[in-house]
Amino acid sequence: MAPQPPRRSDRPGEAVAVLYPVTYTVTVGDGRCTEALVEAGAYGYAHSAVLSENFPARHAGGPRVRELVLLRFAGEVTAPEVLAEAAWRGLQAPTYEDALYFGIAHPEAQREGPIVFMHEPWVGYFGRRDVLCLWDNAGRRELGLDGFDDTWREGCRFAFVTPAAGGG
Repeated sequence: MAPQPPRRSDRPGEAVAVLYPVTYTVTVGDGRCTEALVEAGAYGYAHSAVLSENFPARHAGGPRVRELVLLRFAGEVTAPEVLAEAAWRGLQAPTYEDALYFGIAHPEAQREGPIVFMHEPWVGYFGRRDVLCLWDNAGRRELGLDGFDDTWREGCRFAFVTPAAGGG
């Protein structure tokens, strides 16, 4: 599902953001554990820390539909810039479950460029705050962790939940 021509943010003095007007639908909360979700994603590589001990799949409320959109920025950005743009647009932060279900439902989307899920960061083994990311490496789909507090390079896309289907 390729993005249509993007719409640019008109916020003066802020990082220029591009909203892809494509909505990706995922159904979360089906009862599978994290390991089963990672396996269902059929990744060529999945980070060894993405398991139930660190990212327990939460199923409160049972199966529910979530709609996600992607933001991309012109140039490098930081987490505060990304989160401010999402808030300005009325978007909600995703959960790590959104990343897991997104990888299953839309496996080709990550081939177009990295997709970062700005969920509540997980504090990794060495104290770095990490979030789940989907990307393509040499033709292989991957599920990894990237530093929440790092500077994100141009070309990264950031997944957020639309308010209409934000239920959580």
